[in-house]
Amino acid sequence: MKKIFLQHFFITSIYFSLLALAFLSPGLALAVDDNFTIRTLVGSDTEPPTTPEIISAIPVATSQIDITWSVSTDNYLLGGYVLLRDGNAIATTTTTSFIDTGLTPETLYTYEVYAFDHVFNNSTTSLPVATTTLAVLIIPPTPSSTPASNSESTITLRLQDLNIKTTVDNALFVWQTTRSAKFILRWGKNDAYNDGYIMNDIYSRTHKTLISGLEPGSIYYYELIGYDVNGFKVSLKTGQFRTDSRESLIPLNVTGLRAEVLNNDVRLSWNYPGGADDLRVRILRNYLGFPNDTYDGAVVYEGKASTFFDSGALATYERQFYTVFLINADGSIASGAVISVRRNLAGETEFTPVPTAPDLPEIELPDYDFDIKNIVITQADRNFTFKSDIVTLSSSQPFLVKIPYGALPRHLKSIVLTIINPTDHSQSYAFLLRINKERTAYEANIAPLDHIGASRFQIEIFDFEQNIAARYRKPVEFQQEAYLINDVIFPDKIIELSYYLGKYIGPFLFLVFMIWFLWYRRQKKAEDNL
Repeated sequence: MKKIFLQHFFITSIYFSLLALAFLSPGLALAVDDNFTIRTLVGSDTEPPTTPEIISAIPVATSQIDITWSVSTDNYLLGGYVLLRDGNAIATTTTTSFIDTGLTPETLYTYEVYAFDHVFNNSTTSLPVATTTLAVLIIPPTPSSTPASNSESTITLRLQDLNIKTTVDNALFVWQTTRSAKFILRWGKNDAYNDGYIMNDIYSRTHKTLISGLEPGSIYYYELIGYDVNGFKVSLKTGQFRTDSRESLIPLNVTGLRAEVLNNDVRLSWNYPGGADDLRVRILRNYLGFPNDTYDGAVVYEGKASTFFDSGALATYERQFYTVFLINADGSIASGAVISVRRNLAGETEFTPVPTAPDLPEIELPDYDFDIKNIVITQADRNFTFKSDIVTLSSSQPFLVKIPYGALPRHLKSIVLTIINPTDHSQSYAFLLRINKERTAYEANIAPLDHIGASRFQIEIFDFEQNIAARYRKPVEFQQEAYLINDVIFPDKIIELSYYLGKYIGPFLFLVFMIWFLWYRRQKKAEDNL
């Protein structure tokens, strides 16, 4: 009776705990939808599961035995199995097999198994099954011939059916071997295979392993090594694979990056793009120029705040360059929003890396040709270039600015896009165009500005000495989405259009019809006279 009471108390406690959790935490998702079922077992469950039976205990190596057993059944709910070796429990599992490793060669081991249900009623223990691990193979110094045997111990270890499936950052290896073996898989960006390795100490003919944390669109070299049950090393396969390219665009940048200079201190503020969760920023500072990646300079902040106070940033150097990199939850990194500051005791703020006054001269590239049609602006299904007559963008949608990788020489260091605030032309925001992982283009993905009005895009190309090698500008108009689609013709417009058609076009069509009718009558009369 005491056992039955404890069972009922345990089940009832879980039931009311779930109800209390759902009541106190309405935002907690307890199921995929609002409908779910709680099953309670009313009554006493004192019936144990049926007794399992060991089907096989096969020694596959000097240190490994594979055990399998039959399935048990229960009147309510089976909990699992407990496997014993020499009377001691070595595993609790819900499966009907176990690989016992770390054993001693030429040693006898005895295995038993029993089942248990959801309230820990135990079945009787199966009949014991004993087996001995394999002996260490001693190879004669000069074997005269290969033994003519079909047993696994004499079959040459070879690779069978290797299959590699890749994603943007993973590679799944699945293969088989002619005999039981354990393996080591090594990989890297070259044939030194120094990026990592996976070691498996379980002997098996069927193998599967996953390499994760790879770079998208990259070629990797690999080496697969097998060890048979006697410890002999065999090079199974060497080769290479390529991870898939990331199809999505680089993440959106932060918007509204501003800087305030207070003596030698700098206060930065920015806004996160909407519609994205679990974002953080990494801010780098460099007095030589804009940091082009997340390691190009001093990391002064990393976190989820929207402001940062850089104390003493201008104490040593008169000017500092900042890049704010937005990092997504999957680790992808935006091209970077940039701003530069200069020591100013008056406390004024400098928002843009270079002046953007209209009277600045255009700078032509001196040593190579560049067509401004290579500066492409893409938003939804619309494409513009700096050569387009008119560039009209929606203020509520993100847009991408890119330049093909081959359009610029590799010796140039930075490409900076500066956008004038449409509602306040005294403010502007700047972004890096960074090369994408596929090395096909320099790109910057810009979040919606949410401002309407005239703006201007400015592309500046810097060399490694931070000198401007080229500057290009393009007027841009930001409008509401409604102005970018075809006009809707309302019923009153249709009535008005019909009135004008009847007043002006109708008489003209009637005159044309009369001329054609008179001509037709004349032709018909002439034919009748014939």
